[in-house]
Amino acid sequence: MPGLRRRAVADPYEPLRRRHLLLVPTVVGVDQVDALVRCWYPLSDLVGTGTADLDGRAALHGPHELSTEAAVSADVPTPWSVAYDLEVERGAREPSPPARRPDGLHRAFPDGLPTGAELAGLELLLALARRLDGAVRPTGQHEALVPDHATALETRVVSPTWVRPADVAAVCAQEGEGVTVAVGGDASPAALEQPDGTPFVVHLPVGPAGAVVVEGQVALRPEPAVAGESFGAGPMAVYDVRWVAPEEEWHLAEHLEGVALACRERVRGPIAAVTRTLAELGGGVVVDADGFLVDRYQV
Repeated sequence: MPGLRRRAVADPYEPLRRRHLLLVPTVVGVDQVDALVRCWYPLSDLVGTGTADLDGRAALHGPHELSTEAAVSADVPTPWSVAYDLEVERGAREPSPPARRPDGLHRAFPDGLPTGAELAGLELLLALARRLDGAVRPTGQHEALVPDHATALETRVVSPTWVRPADVAAVCAQEGEGVTVAVGGDASPAALEQPDGTPFVVHLPVGPAGAVVVEGQVALRPEPAVAGESFGAGPMAVYDVRWVAPEEEWHLAEHLEGVALACRERVRGPIAAVTRTLAELGGGVVVDADGFLVDRYQV
């Protein structure tokens, strides 16, 4: 009728368009996402409430199951149909173009990365995507970032027991020759007599592939991923097992090819073997490069 105005209809997909999204395969259940988020934020409850509280600074909502038409309306790229949205206040941007990052975030924000809670939230989404074979669609982007799960090579063993550097060196020696140890920055044989708890580094050469390094120290603060363990609130030791590549820039690449890829795969076996043995020796648990729990026998 003339003179009547049509009532505006709220757009149900507007929140998804203006928020950063985690996109996961349809076979990934909310319980899997919840278990991983709890490794970073132990008090969150995505399964029970539909919202994971990220220390009061942000929140992860979902899952949102989208039809093809709904995905188009929400700016979700093909072929994704399950999304989680990150509710976080937009932070200031870094004042200069970002350096290259292995997660690809520099491509989504070429003029300057987000900061504060927004950056922390995006890094959680990227870590989840890497573990779950998913993707991240930053706000305003038409293309999703798809992290390579194979780049999560490094591990951390969290243990209630201090494993002495000489024993860690013996573990590494099972994987190759030329192992060296430095305790408190001292590489002399006498350094092995330093008191338990003194930070140390064990270096295992792996030929042209670089080296595997184990860095041991007493944790400065409790590790969130082990909050549910019997030793989760008490003193604990951490042993970081990582690859030192022949070329530092390899650690910044989103995808490795050729010789670089071959070198990375060469060290995967020694890293896994050292990690498993350290976890067994110390009665500890393993977290991956993103801080998520891993079964020691599936490293």
